[in-house]
Amino acid sequence: MSLLSSTQGTPERVWSLVGAIAANGGELPRSDAQEWLNPGHVVARQEVSEKATTFGQTLGAATSLGAVHQEGGLLRLDPSCSAATFADFCDWVHDRLVGLGSHEKDAVVLETYAYVAAESHRQGSLAFVHEWTAKSFADEADKALPEGADDDGERRINPTKLPTWRRWLDCIGLSLTLPGVAQSHPSADARLTRELPGMGAREDLTTAEIPAEVFLQHLARRLPYLDGGHMFAQTARRIGHVAGPRQLSPLLSASLRNLHDDGVLELRLRGDAGTVTRLWPEPTHRVQTFHAVYLPEMSA
Repeated sequence: MSLLSSTQGTPERVWSLVGAIAANGGELPRSDAQEWLNPGHVVARQEVSEKATTFGQTLGAATSLGAVHQEGGLLRLDPSCSAATFADFCDWVHDRLVGLGSHEKDAVVLETYAYVAAESHRQGSLAFVHEWTAKSFADEADKALPEGADDDGERRINPTKLPTWRRWLDCIGLSLTLPGVAQSHPSADARLTRELPGMGAREDLTTAEIPAEVFLQHLARRLPYLDGGHMFAQTARRIGHVAGPRQLSPLLSASLRNLHDDGVLELRLRGDAGTVTRLWPEPTHRVQTFHAVYLPEMSA
């Protein structure tokens, strides 16, 4: 079982399972975990419980992620899995997915997102995400995934998996809900906001103003599915697209502009700057190019 085939194993349910095991010292009998997550309730004097498959798929998602290990009838929490808050859990899930090799089933989550970023660069827009049918999107995204042995189809994407895929994107901060839009919209705003604090110490940066090229290199290591990252580059190659140098995709451009407007970072352009990075053109926004990124939290 993989993360995307566990359709009832939502992020919230997996976090609840992780929290229950953590609260019991890191291990819990499977039967107790099932009772805790599905205690049942009474309707018209009849006890009602969720379908048994709900817990099974929640456990399937948790074990696929590696958050929980099952040893016979005992469930053990992986020591690396942070469960203090839902945000901490989502950060752990993101780091886990980033570290997967392309041969691993759950790598499809971020590899499909890399396709969205690369395709937005090719088309000059993210409109296709909402304009295409689920089948058209899944078919095109699947063509862009790495080739390899896949006996059970778990390393591929299809229309049935898309709702679950979007739920996990919401969890790790790679999509948002827009008014009047039926499905979530790809956006790296939340993920970037979570990644930027502490970047200076983590990446050994010594100044709050970072050259654009250096900033994007560090970002590509943490978020390899965006511009400059290895997933993005490999996906662009597979769809036959050559991303122009220093021209960011609509997806990353939108997030950087949003964070600039919110004061999370500042995109700076000095008049005599020689080499600049170009955001995807947006006539209504005053920032079109930048030579450096200023991180206010590093100057505090």
